Amino acid sequence: MNYKHWIRHFEVNRNNRPEPQWEAPLNMPERKRAALAKSLAEYQLGDGGGECRLIGFDAEKARSVHADAAHVIDLWFREEAEHSRLLGCGLRRIGGTFITTTFGFRWFNRIRRWFGAQAEMLILLVVEIVSTGYYRLIQRNCGDAPIEQMCGLILRDESGHITFHRDRLAAKDADWSRGWRAATIRVLGIGCMSFLWLTHGRWLRVIGGSFGELAKEVKIETWQFVQSLKAQREKLSAAEPRNPSFLSLQE
Repeated sequence: MNYKHWIRHFEVNRNNRPEPQWEAPLNMPERKRAALAKSLAEYQLGDGGGECRLIGFDAEKARSVHADAAHVIDLWFREEAEHSRLLGCGLRRIGGTFITTTFGFRWFNRIRRWFGAQAEMLILLVVEIVSTGYYRLIQRNCGDAPIEQMCGLILRDESGHITFHRDRLAAKDADWSRGWRAATIRVLGIGCMSFLWLTHGRWLRVIGGSFGELAKEVKIETWQFVQSLKAQREKLSAAEPRNPSFLSLQE
């Protein structure tokens, strides 16, 4: 795992981030505005709005496996906190109400704690893959330039996060690029996407989105991730064979 590369990536990614024009006139039908506000409020809570850090029972172990591991993890979550800020600005723009908890959010955090940091990072990877579909759906259907710009900034970050997780998995476990472990990512993606539609679908339909649109985006993103993971693993194997370790950040 090239920690220095990812430290540079996260530092550079802070640059050239034009703030959306939040004060631009809002012209959105009331029904659509209300539905978008409900959806963004829940996403603002989940995407960095809660405990924006590793919370698995063994989080400190994961943070201490390498001298730079904690720094990289903190930089990753700093971008998640930025997503929460952007979503908060978008929510204020459309007159939404902030929320502090939901049933799904509470269970999401319990699962993260129970299963430990390595499983937690896998879960967060899958959430980020599914979130790319969500933000693209919002970007295409919201009809509001500042919200579109917000989605563009978040999608830029999510692309880097997904690549970061690809490198992390490829660096230490050959089996993640094939077989049942790759299938695990697909199955978790379907489950996460289905839960997203179950909880947000009624709002996303009002905005103009559809389950088929979301499913297509998630399917493409998941396929691209699995293929990229396989290619990265093969590249690393050709350069220098590594000993496998399950989802470890350890150098």
